[in-house]
Amino acid sequence: MNLARSPYIVEISVATQTASKVKLYLWTTGSQPASPQYTLDKLIPASNNFNTYYNISPYVREYFTMGGYDYDTANFFDTATSTNYIVNYHIEKFKTIGGVESSAGTETGQFMNGYSKYTEGFNATTSDVLLEEGTYLYHYDSSFSTTQRNALAGSFDAELAVGEKIKYTNLRTGATQIYTISAAGVKVFGRIYTGNLADGNKVEMINTSAAVIWTAMFKPVCEPKYSPIVVDFVNKHGSWSRMFFMKVNKRTTAIKSNEYKFNPQTLPYSPTSDGGQMKQFNKTGNESITLNSGFVNDGYAEYIEQLMLSEHVTILDYDANQNSFPAKVKTQSLQKQTGLNDGTMNYTLDFDFAFDIINNVT
Repeated sequence: MNLARSPYIVEISVATQTASKVKLYLWTTGSQPASPQYTLDKLIPASNNFNTYYNISPYVREYFTMGGYDYDTANFFDTATSTNYIVNYHIEKFKTIGGVESSAGTETGQFMNGYSKYTEGFNATTSDVLLEEGTYLYHYDSSFSTTQRNALAGSFDAELAVGEKIKYTNLRTGATQIYTISAAGVKVFGRIYTGNLADGNKVEMINTSAAVIWTAMFKPVCEPKYSPIVVDFVNKHGSWSRMFFMKVNKRTTAIKSNEYKFNPQTLPYSPTSDGGQMKQFNKTGNESITLNSGFVNDGYAEYIEQLMLSEHVTILDYDANQNSFPAKVKTQSLQKQTGLNDGTMNYTLDFDFAFDIINNVT
């Protein structure tokens, strides 16, 4: 799976060509469109440099609709991921030699709205599981209904082939459940098998050679004092991911307005009834929230970094209203903590809700 937030370069390099062209077809559902959405062409840079390159990522990104994280438990196990999160592409390549245009081949594939790092090199792709290996914590509260607890645990996406497996192992009893893939594609799976909510579980992806190629641990945390806040975000792979901030959270309201000064309409004026000299208008406000992760393990820095780099973030106050609201990460720097240097690790992040308090949508 290709990544649309980083450049994806299509190369046409044919000796003696003087120009090249690509026709780009993009779609999320159904079949390939009859006509290309974009046609791009270039002349070669020089007679001794006939390579031409096209970055198609900016065009792909227009076709994503990230919406919000879907925590419907009915969609959690071996079900196709929303087509809004995957863009299909087909490219027809052309070369011009001696004034005659002809085919230079085709290319077909898929994109997700993620990114690669510079150190990962040219045209990097996602891993099979769209979540890093590691240990993840989730909030468990036995007073919540079963449906609430299932939804709260979160999910992950994985690109799977027929015959591959997702295996759940209860961390207390060792009981296992296995899903064997019957139809290839990007599938969504719950992080926690329904019966493992109180105990947590290990999740493994097993390939068709019976080798474990990905492992993650999901462990419950009961927070008796604070009401945990859930942050959902699109991670580096272009998949919705979930993080719990377990400890103290503080909300702040910032008010802004314009101000003008006017003179009384009549003289002598009344300082008690004429309304003063200073008036405010266009008054509105924005709410922000400061969240603390609680004590986490080594490796969370990478997870926090992906949250800070995400362009799609929502905050869910599940205990209060069970609604997700769009937000922006306000914190602009991250000191990556380790158990060796910092002992117990806690991350503090500031967020702004991505809307004004007063409805001013026109």
